[in-house]
Amino acid sequence: MAIATATFISDIILFIRDFLRTNITDPTGKSSENFVFTAYPKVNVSYPIITVRHTGIKTEKLGMQSEIHDTTLDIEIRVWARNAKELDRIVQEIIVDLKNAEFGASGTSESEIFGFVLESAVPVVLAEGDNMIHSSVLTFKYRAILDN
Repeated sequence: MAIATATFISDIILFIRDFLRTNITDPTGKSSENFVFTAYPKVNVSYPIITVRHTGIKTEKLGMQSEIHDTTLDIEIRVWARNAKELDRIVQEIIVDLKNAEFGASGTSESEIFGFVLESAVPVVLAEGDNMIHSSVLTFKYRAILDN
């Protein structure tokens, strides 16, 4: 995956979305396109679903006269599941797969992202009781080198 300086945010987010669509198994067997999104869908959904978005960017030059930047992109992945067991399985699968989805990792050398850091994985209690939706917010950092 080539990362273009002019479109690096969408390039990285779409790479992660497509990577998750390919590698994370939906326990319900529905199409991966109805399972992983770049924003919470505006239509009715059936759970589980995964959303991917960026929450921040930091960029700095790699030298005084350099036009190359070391860029860090903060990524938020939210998992919405039907029960705690399903939530835990999907969260674990995401963490294991994404830490291997960076430059030079096994089978993904076309990716130009690196520096995987899992910042947090926080369960979110939406409501108590039967038939509640379980959720978890995962925050990651990835880095990319961008030219001017």
